Amino acid sequence: MRYLFSLFIIYMFSACLKNEVTLDYSGIQPVVLIPNANWPPKGFASPAMDSVAGTTRLNLFARVSYEKPLTKNVLVKFTLDNALVDAYNTQWGTSYQMLPASCYQVASLEVSIPAGSQQAVIPITVLPGQMDPQHDYILPFTMASAGGQTVSANFKSFVFTIKGQ
Repeated sequence: MRYLFSLFIIYMFSACLKNEVTLDYSGIQPVVLIPNANWPPKGFASPAMDSVAGTTRLNLFARVSYEKPLTKNVLVKFTLDNALVDAYNTQWGTSYQMLPASCYQVASLEVSIPAGSQQAVIPITVLPGQMDPQHDYILPFTMASAGGQTVSANFKSFVFTIKGQ
């Protein structure tokens, strides 16, 4: 009996081979994203509260998430995403309105991430004097394309909120 038990133990320990895990990242492609994307909310996130009150400049970022900068320019195009207004209000039980175009200035919703760099920014100038202080506003953007690169599915939208007085 002891002999069978010994054989069983030897068999069990010899069956456990320790394989080395080799990670192969060679097939990974660059992904373009908004590094501080806040929509859709992840986990137990709370609504963006008064994220730009008193601010006159907003920054909309685009970043290449990859091990190193790319060797070519990447043209990133954003869109003003009206659907996010309803989605945000439904999610948080709020009644934000789209910020009127007369309340902000942006030269273009396109930005080029230069070769050798991993990030670019679109500056947006907010004009507080043009806003009705009785309303809460939202300015939602979604990355539409990235010059042939993959756009992140869950880091492609950003919602700026502005609370009235």
